[in-house]
Amino acid sequence: TPQKASAGPSTRLVVRERRRNSLSGMAGGGGGWAPRRPLCLAEVEAGSENERLGVARDSMLRNPLILKAELGKPQRNCYTLPGFDFSYGLYIERTDGGVPEAIGHWNTIKPRTGLTQNMPRDFITMNRGALKAGYTTAREFNLYYKAKDIRRKDDEYSRFKRSPPKVPADMTYGIPAR
Repeated sequence: TPQKASAGPSTRLVVRERRRNSLSGMAGGGGGWAPRRPLCLAEVEAGSENERLGVARDSMLRNPLILKAELGKPQRNCYTLPGFDFSYGLYIERTDGGVPEAIGHWNTIKPRTGLTQNMPRDFITMNRGALKAGYTTAREFNLYYKAKDIRRKDDEYSRFKRSPPKVPADMTYGIPAR
């Protein structure tokens, strides 16, 4: 609301803008922290940075590669936001009983049984053991496999493959040169 302020013989007009506390007021330039809403064709003024010659579509103003930055204003967000009735985030239903529930029982994590790894058979070790025991035919080997089922750890579960050692990229292996 304009108010008159007297400063001696001349009278000047002091205009004070009302401070905006709403989110839309902050996004419109009051606070500056919220992203600005996408530009539409009705807001493009003659002589502005985003004025187009020829056919102009709203989709041109939604493309961040085409949209030019406005002088003295923060970058516009080119994505359309959901309506005011949209709630961000995910609702997680919890049983919060406070201190009595925390003292009453422990929330423990149950072990996962589905992650037991099926290790492949180690045929090299089993063949070596069968030969040392004196077995030579395929039938004897098969009986030995059933009696001595030796498994080996899978290569993809090895410690070296999961987390390889941290060495410099330019390191060369071998004997150092003199």
